[in-house]
Amino acid sequence: MIKVLIVMFLATSMAMAKYISVDIDKSIMSDNSIQIIDIRTSNEWKQGVLKGAILVNLTDNNGEFNEKFLENIKEKIDLNKKIAIICRSGVRSLRASELLVQNGYKDVINLSGGMILASQKGLDIVKP
Repeated sequence: MIKVLIVMFLATSMAMAKYISVDIDKSIMSDNSIQIIDIRTSNEWKQGVLKGAILVNLTDNNGEFNEKFLENIKEKIDLNKKIAIICRSGVRSLRASELLVQNGYKDVINLSGGMILASQKGLDIVKP
């Protein structure tokens, strides 16, 4: 009976694991408890990235999924900090946020509006 309850608890807590979606702004960029991961392609990075962003491709320049995405994320992040995912417009970051949560990551933030919104807001964008 105890095993059944433990399994039910774990299944429920995993089902409840979610990410949140917020617009990118200066407060997110200045929050030291949040690490921003830019999942765009290397060609897109050439146009500029948020200052301090961690660069990990979700896809290659041809749109093919990066099979090592989760491995690359794990190698580059601090597991004790929140993860904020950004792409160009917010579509790929939504998919990546879902993928991270499905693989056990907590405190995941999808930065809706992506780099388009970051540019419109005049946030600190640098060349990688």
